[in-house]
Amino acid sequence: MTNSAIALAVVSISCASARSDGSHDFTVASRDVRVADAGGAAAAGYDYVARLPLAIVALAESRGMDEGTARAAINALAESLDACVAREARKGTFARGAARLVAQITPDGSVAQTSLRVEPGDGVIENAVLCLLAPAKLLSFPVIDAGVRGMAIEALWGPAQVTDRTH
Repeated sequence: MTNSAIALAVVSISCASARSDGSHDFTVASRDVRVADAGGAAAAGYDYVARLPLAIVALAESRGMDEGTARAAINALAESLDACVAREARKGTFARGAARLVAQITPDGSVAQTSLRVEPGDGVIENAVLCLLAPAKLLSFPVIDAGVRGMAIEALWGPAQVTDRTH
């Protein structure tokens, strides 16, 4: 299985079936930035995936925006999430986690309505709000006079290592 396929599986599994104690069965190892576009990610339902050492952000759906704009937003969120997780780890307030964020974008290019679904666990909500939701709300998109725009993303953050806790 390729690293991109593993990343997609981790994001999908972590957001869909987190363990009740907040832990994960595995996370993905990475030392460099990698992206997987629709060619490799389509099977898992993602249009685009940005992977950094401490963060994976996947575009599940975008509406009313071109591919370049959506990819730029995902890259910006991944970089912000990765840096924030590193800061939180240094402060001792890090919690490994996963979340799904849906954001509506207004005609003036600002992020308006958002919906955040977070996996259970101590500190995960705090990290998701600080490291994912806040940067997402600061994104700006091109001003257009068109219909509804928005995006749905899934994110996973944590130490860069692959572990398997199965028996």
